[in-house]
Amino acid sequence: MTKISPNAADGFCKTAPRSAQFALLYGPDRGLVQERARLVRDAVFGTDYDPMNHVKFTASEIEADPIRLIDEARSLSLMGGPRLVEASGPDADLVGALTTLIKDPGTLSAFILITADDLPTRSKLRGLAEKTDGFGAVACYTDDAKTIPVLIRQVLETDHGLTIGNDARQALASQLGGDRALTLAALEKLALYVRSGEVTLEDVEACATDAAALSLDRLLYAITAGDGAAADFEFDRQLRAGTDPNAVLALLRLHLKKFMTVGIGVSEGQPIGAAIGALRPPLFFKIKDTFAAQARHWPLDRSLKALDCVRDTLVRIRQTGAPVVALTRQCLFDVIALKKQS
Repeated sequence: MTKISPNAADGFCKTAPRSAQFALLYGPDRGLVQERARLVRDAVFGTDYDPMNHVKFTASEIEADPIRLIDEARSLSLMGGPRLVEASGPDADLVGALTTLIKDPGTLSAFILITADDLPTRSKLRGLAEKTDGFGAVACYTDDAKTIPVLIRQVLETDHGLTIGNDARQALASQLGGDRALTLAALEKLALYVRSGEVTLEDVEACATDAAALSLDRLLYAITAGDGAAADFEFDRQLRAGTDPNAVLALLRLHLKKFMTVGIGVSEGQPIGAAIGALRPPLFFKIKDTFAAQARHWPLDRSLKALDCVRDTLVRIRQTGAPVVALTRQCLFDVIALKKQS
């Protein structure tokens, strides 16, 4: 087996034990990684979940003793039934343990699920998964203009039987993305708020203004406005609301990518207004003027530097174990400093 295509990713996760013995879920969207991990768990256990047959190792546990992964993968269930072993951890430790198991797959008595943050193409763990038969590698990237409308239809229309007009759909799409868990939570909250009938623009606005942990617009636009005091205040508010700092970084990257896209259009000769109008999904009309004013201060080179800053912070969080909140706050102020250079 090799890397699973985006279109086949959910289908693979829902049936993983039928076609594989191992699965690697990785990518910058931690919410999507966890959502697909849930699909794999459901595929392994079905309706007969037994916590005694589910072993989950943290990164620190694998780093301290990677042999435990091998032992658990080969251990038989005392009471019968399928077993699942989950793990995350340093590439080298995981690759060593997994290589041992791959060499003798007949000794496996459990499905092996590995989760990770974004992995570069040179990652040994990713390379092992992509070249090994019976090992499915699934990338979990942030939702975009193609996948967000699908999620809106699935949750609001299919799951809850609601309808939604074009204006409301456009406004809602502009608020979503960056983290699948936050996106699904926002859609479920909106569905519970409306309950039946049609989702209107007013419904979308009402839920967005109530949900600081879901929208994050005030924080994102404070950062790209170069307003350090407002950004610091809004970031603290997000932390109090329980927002994962990793989700803040994911949404900031999505926000900066919009400026990058506009910068590419301008560099190719488009007027800035036309480049903004070409964004997909389109900007929500209430923030379009704010975005347009800021876009003039975020040309392509500055946007790319800011995106590099966010990427490097995510790598440091994954590799060093340094305090996530402190690293995230420093990243926000590094981006603010780039804006002040304009």
